[in-house]
Amino acid sequence: MNRHLSLLILAAILPFLMYAVTLSVKQDGSGDYSAIQAALDVANPGDTVLVHPGRYFENLTMLTNNITLMSLEGTTGVPSYIDSTIIDGNHANPCLRIPQGNVSVIIRGFSITNGFRTGSGGGLVISAGNAAEITNCKVFNNVANNGAGIYLTSANVTFSGVDVFNNYSVNLGGGLYSITAPGSTNSISFDQQNRCSIYNNRAGAGQDIYINLATEDIYVYLDTFSVASYTNYYAVYLSDNQPANQIQIDILNAYHQEVDNDLYVSTIGDNENDGLSPATALKTIHEAIYRVASDSLNQRTVHILPGDYSRTDNDQIFPIALKRWVIVQGSGTDATTIIGEPHPLIPMGYGYADRVFMSHGEPSVKLSNMTITTRNTNNGCAVNGRKLSTINLHNIHISGVMPNHDAAISLWTSSQRETIWSNLTIENETTSLRGLVDVNGAMSGKISNSNFRNATSIYTSSSVRGSSLVSFVADKQLEFENCIFDNLTVYDDDTFAIAIGGVQYPQQQNHISFKNCLFSNVNTQNEMIGIASYNNPRIDITNCTFAGNQGNAYTLMVNGDVNIVNSIFDNDTPYQIKVNPMDGNPDEQTTLTIDHSLVKDAIAGILPFPVPGNTINFLPSSFSGDPLFAGGFDIHDPLYYSLAHGSPCINTGTPDTIGLYLPLYDLAGNWRVWNGRIDMGCFEFGSEPWVSNDDPVVPDLEQVTLIQNYPNPFNPTTTISFSIPAGMQCSLDIYNLRGQRVKTLLDEKMIAGKHSITWNGDDDNGRKVTSGVYIYRLNTPNSSKAAKMLLMK
Repeated sequence: MNRHLSLLILAAILPFLMYAVTLSVKQDGSGDYSAIQAALDVANPGDTVLVHPGRYFENLTMLTNNITLMSLEGTTGVPSYIDSTIIDGNHANPCLRIPQGNVSVIIRGFSITNGFRTGSGGGLVISAGNAAEITNCKVFNNVANNGAGIYLTSANVTFSGVDVFNNYSVNLGGGLYSITAPGSTNSISFDQQNRCSIYNNRAGAGQDIYINLATEDIYVYLDTFSVASYTNYYAVYLSDNQPANQIQIDILNAYHQEVDNDLYVSTIGDNENDGLSPATALKTIHEAIYRVASDSLNQRTVHILPGDYSRTDNDQIFPIALKRWVIVQGSGTDATTIIGEPHPLIPMGYGYADRVFMSHGEPSVKLSNMTITTRNTNNGCAVNGRKLSTINLHNIHISGVMPNHDAAISLWTSSQRETIWSNLTIENETTSLRGLVDVNGAMSGKISNSNFRNATSIYTSSSVRGSSLVSFVADKQLEFENCIFDNLTVYDDDTFAIAIGGVQYPQQQNHISFKNCLFSNVNTQNEMIGIASYNNPRIDITNCTFAGNQGNAYTLMVNGDVNIVNSIFDNDTPYQIKVNPMDGNPDEQTTLTIDHSLVKDAIAGILPFPVPGNTINFLPSSFSGDPLFAGGFDIHDPLYYSLAHGSPCINTGTPDTIGLYLPLYDLAGNWRVWNGRIDMGCFEFGSEPWVSNDDPVVPDLEQVTLIQNYPNPFNPTTTISFSIPAGMQCSLDIYNLRGQRVKTLLDEKMIAGKHSITWNGDDDNGRKVTSGVYIYRLNTPNSSKAAKMLLMK
């Protein structure tokens, strides 16, 4: 019976064997064809297209089943034919594509380079339903959005002796990207004997490998990988099954050894340098992060020296992929500017090409002391984090990013680690889709001394709610302290300007709190500020000011266990506060308590009242009236909403502030509690600058007195005063914490008495200094006195 079956099979394939031919391709015209595609177009099943040496500027498509495409390496075994037989995509399209179908092919012995695709796949693209054996090829210098070197979609592919290196994806998987379509499989195997190498590729995430929605375990046998022991930075593996499939990468050699030192980047640096000092700085930020070691116990820093960093100015690579436990630190918001620009081959606004910094599943990264902006794009994103990244931000200024596909800060974060943002300013955006900040996933942590301002969403729709300009999803606990939300405008009549919510699962009570925050000059058609979620969240609003906001409905919507204390509501809206009805869910009950607060129209300013099933406690300590703001400033200057003499909000806050956990200073940097009683709102009337316990004013032992600067913290100017008992030579200098002199404010003989000098936050060369702590020192012939001050931008 087996003999008869064999005869039948032989009879079926015999016609193909009899007529299978080898089609030769030679550029000089001496072969059957001079172009590879011409031979592929006429090849029949079983045929071999044999390509002789040369650089073939072609973008090939293979459509015929059971054909072999090979160089002379396949017939001779001579490796040099790989380097001399080149498929060059000429930056026009992918070098070689096998479109969706049911094709099985062999590809052997080529260099595949200079492919390009605005979508996915630059060098080699194998689509759903196809099978391929790729042997002894080199895939390098290709560019795409995903999978610049090799891109696979639900294909069955075997790799043997393939080297994938120096490819660049602006999004995912610089070397190899594989994704499985729903309802299909994606089988990838690597030859354990004739090993492949995948190294030195670049991407926004998954520098070398990105496997998405895998349906099986994958064993990757490599001769050379970028590092000896891979991390998520180099290889990302996402399973589509539960329990999850696994990836195992067996590596014999490492392309590079990560450096267990801080590294430096300069606008005049060189990537041939070691990066270990400012004098031997690297050129690109991406390269420095790629080289530095990741160590949770001994975090290393990439120092970005002063200057402007962009693709145009100094060949920066974007997105800049962030690595876990690595701090990326500029020289200050006035000194270091990162200017994101799209790749010159990828159209403006396409996909993910316009991101500046990107983190993908990295558990803890930090950016600090820099300004981030974009140019030549209307689809910018300053900081992007996906797959439960945790990105901490300190002293960051983001301006003019022009978000669209993503918000200027767009994160899908994790609450497994607290997220800390401090001294963040994000401003000056006009968007048609996304906003300033869009944080999803689950964020737990603290945001302090930050500004969200000067943004407009021109999006409108009669049916679909738009994205809020400022949007956070909290998990467990999220705290805002000394933050300003100002001049936010939304055109759509069904979109919040500010939306703070909480995760619904697991069933837990999230805690969202605001302390010393200012919400001013928010303009919407309807909904304005929403702080609400399922599971009856606890919401604490303490010493906040909501003022100057304009809309047709209400200023603030809340639900859950809500406590508003020592706060001011004075807005041009029909109602000041609305209790979120939660669609009549009987399990979601709100208790709103307003204590020692000024609310315009008092309880009549709360919508609706009474609320069926909910409780509103408008305590006798609260009242309505004119808060008497100081004014006298530009309406967008926060001090416009400080209190004037005679304000009913002065000394009418809670007599006992224990349990409110307020910071020691108000929004202006003055003492939070002054004159024995706290005020309502985010500013304390008549208060002096806050000085911490470790910043004592130098005692007047010799009648030479140095007085604490005012204001402190300050931005952009502050005044330093001192007094001397007699005429004498005086010098007053500013130093940074490294002991380096920044500015000489005074060096001359002064008369007896009190003197005041203003510092504008610049150095001796007139350049603005960065945010941080500075020391000012007064020297006289017989004394030297010093104190600290904080410049907070």
